[in-house]
Amino acid sequence: MPRSVMVMFAASLGFFFVTATTFTSLGYVLYSMAGELGWSKAAAGLSFSLLGLACGLASPLPPMLMKVIGTRMTMFAGCLVLAAGFFIASQIEHLSLFFVATALMGIGFSLVAPSPAVYLLATWFPRTSSRMIGFYFMTGAAGGIAGPLIVGSIVGLTGDWRLHWMVMAAASLGLGAICLLCIRDAVKVESIEQVKGAGHQQDGAPAASTWTVRQALRTPSFLILAAIMSVVQLVVTTTHSTLVSHIANLGAGAAPGAIAMSLLAFAGTGAKGFTGTLSERIDPRRILVAGLSLQAAAMALLWSTGDVLVATAAAAVFGLGWGMAWLSAHILLLRYFGAAIAGDMTAMATTATTVAVLGPIGAGRLADVTGSYAQAMLVFAVLLAGATLAAIIALRAPAAPPRAIGESHDGRPALAGIVAAEALEEGELQPAE
Repeated sequence: MPRSVMVMFAASLGFFFVTATTFTSLGYVLYSMAGELGWSKAAAGLSFSLLGLACGLASPLPPMLMKVIGTRMTMFAGCLVLAAGFFIASQIEHLSLFFVATALMGIGFSLVAPSPAVYLLATWFPRTSSRMIGFYFMTGAAGGIAGPLIVGSIVGLTGDWRLHWMVMAAASLGLGAICLLCIRDAVKVESIEQVKGAGHQQDGAPAASTWTVRQALRTPSFLILAAIMSVVQLVVTTTHSTLVSHIANLGAGAAPGAIAMSLLAFAGTGAKGFTGTLSERIDPRRILVAGLSLQAAAMALLWSTGDVLVATAAAAVFGLGWGMAWLSAHILLLRYFGAAIAGDMTAMATTATTVAVLGPIGAGRLADVTGSYAQAMLVFAVLLAGATLAAIIALRAPAAPPRAIGESHDGRPALAGIVAAEALEEGELQPAE
């Protein structure tokens, strides 16, 4: 099997696995754990928030480790950290130790995906990197479909959430072995910027951009997009942590909630698949507005309905809107500010979305007070409606400024990686060990 195919397989499997075992399925396991251990909904929400916070705070680690120990060992280390988090989760009796476990899961997630893999694919497939990275993200999203069903099968059949965590710990070690066997750098990582810039070049050179990062960060267009993305991430993160419990409270148990979570992920995956193509024909801002509107309507429906089937359908509608809004927002960042700084602008917007970690805590507190997550979903419907209005009324493409003297975007480290990878593809170089 060609080395590039092995790299693609291992990287995509890693993203699939971390998506399936953390954010998209933790809400299901929390429902069982909280009931058995007597945790409040706010406490359970805090553990989910710590997962997201650790994942966000650990995001600078992969480029630094890749420079020191290489991509293969970075991803292997991530698998070991994940295994430690899962094992600790299987042994816990007290909430404080579970906080440690979820923090380790978040750190392990960042070390496995997506930053290391995006660099790998951009350098192994320099001429088709966009296509390969798109496939990679779709594979990762598919993990969100499988995750709740896997958890539901293990916990549902055995009634033992501890066994679930033990199985995930063993699977993490297996994934680590696959990374050791399959992952190789096409181009040795020489600088952190080299990793951050991967995947944003076409035909071996960065696209021209009249923007600098500093200028772009000050524009109303970026501030509005970052705020909209923060609202979307806040609602999505909280929905992942509460949907199973919310549907279970309707009187049908946790199994329909797992199905709803999988439908949400399936719809989101499909939406991300067609939104990119659709954006070539329709203004992405219109797709963003449509996606936000669907999410707001789905939250309003989840707030108002007492029927399990309607709530499940609302979850699918929410997933559809989520996929449309999330991908179109990233496309707008690219179109508004250019490919040369797309990586930096995406990183800045992602940093702003860290506010999402507050969502599960707030929703849990409301549920403790009111006995239901319905009021939190009403709040989210209002927030999404406000984001929709902001996108309609205020979001516009910025006027391109003249480049200020002395300001430039340095794409040389990433460019060097792409050029070297093209030489590798033509047989002039050997993969870096």
